[in-house]
Amino acid sequence: MQSSFNVNEYWLQRGRNYLHENLPQEFHRLQETFLIDVLRSSGIPLASILEVGCGFGRITRLLASSFQDTKITALDLSPEQLENAKRYCGQQSNISFQQYDLYSGKPFPGAGYDIMVAIEVFLHHPRPVVLGLFRRLAAVTGHLINIDWSEDWPWKTAEHVWVHDYSALYLEAGLQCATFVLPEKVDGKQQKLFIAAKHLSPGIRKLEQETAESLAQYLRANPETDTKTHPVPDVANWPAQLDLAVQEIREKLPVGSAFILVNEDQWGNESRALSDYKVFPFLEHNGRYWGPPANDADALSELQRLRRLGANYIVFAWSSFWWLEQYRGLHQQLRSDCDVLLENQRVKIFRLPPIACA
Repeated sequence: MQSSFNVNEYWLQRGRNYLHENLPQEFHRLQETFLIDVLRSSGIPLASILEVGCGFGRITRLLASSFQDTKITALDLSPEQLENAKRYCGQQSNISFQQYDLYSGKPFPGAGYDIMVAIEVFLHHPRPVVLGLFRRLAAVTGHLINIDWSEDWPWKTAEHVWVHDYSALYLEAGLQCATFVLPEKVDGKQQKLFIAAKHLSPGIRKLEQETAESLAQYLRANPETDTKTHPVPDVANWPAQLDLAVQEIREKLPVGSAFILVNEDQWGNESRALSDYKVFPFLEHNGRYWGPPANDADALSELQRLRRLGANYIVFAWSSFWWLEQYRGLHQQLRSDCDVLLENQRVKIFRLPPIACA
């Protein structure tokens, strides 16, 4: 992990266009059901919730619809994501959205919250920052609740990922912690839900024990589930697959050639491995990624413009395969007019036809 990596800069940039998560919908449904079940069974009052890192509002809307009398304050660094979350949550009247920088040291808005919720947020911040956040959050909320990975991954993590031992972190922050294991894994990686507070009630401890016993009984009766993972291809192992994707691009495209890269600007500094190519983002504006096309017509127009600028190939990264469903006209034209150089779980590479001379 490079000490020079700027977390805020990364998420401000990614937040401009981050509207599609790569984990499967069935896992998100399991994760969401598990969260709501634990909250309802915990005995914790739920009059007010502080959500940290709300993103485009997936969990925000879930909380607002599940607890309609609860006042929710949802925070995020990215102004674009806050606007996305407002649209995604629609007419939910029990949500207040606010921009907040976790690194600012400024007081959190409000106090006296019953719970703080953060789903897959703290893994994007280094350990000292998370420890400080736990201490500060404990001053404004009764219980801290997060879902995340808490075991070392068997491959290198991306530069914006830190895998923490949350039980140890909460203990160091002076908080008691209960751990709830989600019943299924994602690509062999286990998520856990953590509840932390200055003092945990006997009811939460009992729920922790009952949940663990129930899971153990289920696994004994269904031993295949212990290794069951949701059907995410190896691309869930982001860093390793990114290395392979870059290698495959280099094998298929001549060094120095110009190509369009459809990856929603999610490859970060790994793109330096392609510095000896001319790489166009899609959409492109002044050399920078400018967000997804509004419609098929815009996608096709941009494709032609970049071809005129010299692009000879177009490469889709796995995280943007959904574009080929969203922009069906673009997909049909690529299939009818272009040679497919490579198509696997990581990349789809098309050779663009030459521009016809006038």
